[in-house]
Amino acid sequence: MTASPRPPTASLPRPAAAGRSRRAEETRDRILDAAARLLAERGWAGTTVEGIAAAAGVSKALIYHHFRGKRAILDAVVERTIAQWDAACRAEGWPGDGDALAALAALQRSGIRYARENPLLRALFQLDPRILVGLTRSAPLRRAVARLREQLVDVLHTGVERGQLRADLDVNRTADVVGLLHMALLDHLFEDVWSPGFEDGLVDASLDLVFRGIAAGRSS
Repeated sequence: MTASPRPPTASLPRPAAAGRSRRAEETRDRILDAAARLLAERGWAGTTVEGIAAAAGVSKALIYHHFRGKRAILDAVVERTIAQWDAACRAEGWPGDGDALAALAALQRSGIRYARENPLLRALFQLDPRILVGLTRSAPLRRAVARLREQLVDVLHTGVERGQLRADLDVNRTADVVGLLHMALLDHLFEDVWSPGFEDGLVDASLDLVFRGIAAGRSS
């Protein structure tokens, strides 16, 4: 007995599926944009799912369709912010192709440029307690900090091996110091009293000071 042929399985046309996926991604981005603005302005406690929905122009139900709650939204915002910051740093030459001093300069300049345009990242750099209270358990942020430190250590190791940096340099402690100086500089520069012109001069002065301390063959 010959089996009857199966009826054709209905499938969603590809153009329609692609359109739905694009709209879903656009909605998700709109939600994250709104959440980032509110977090930067109001902090963790002052940001609610209702507020995010209103700012994004969507319903609470749609928020929960994309995210499980405020914690998931925060993690997604942090992940996206860090990914964008990483892309901005790489575009400036970080971590570079082996020139340690050029790589450190690229990290400083790109971080400042991107943070100037991103209120949430600026708040993170400035250790705004309203933001940090919601980030103490942020796995994406912890991973990003660990990854940045690993990159710093690798860049410094390469610099020592190639004779660009002092042979006696403690790369682990230096990586910590460079990270702290980067955050302190950003905190200082984003105070309203500093002008853009002075900002560039202070960045140059800080880089020169660091380089004189760690570069091979330079006197202090």
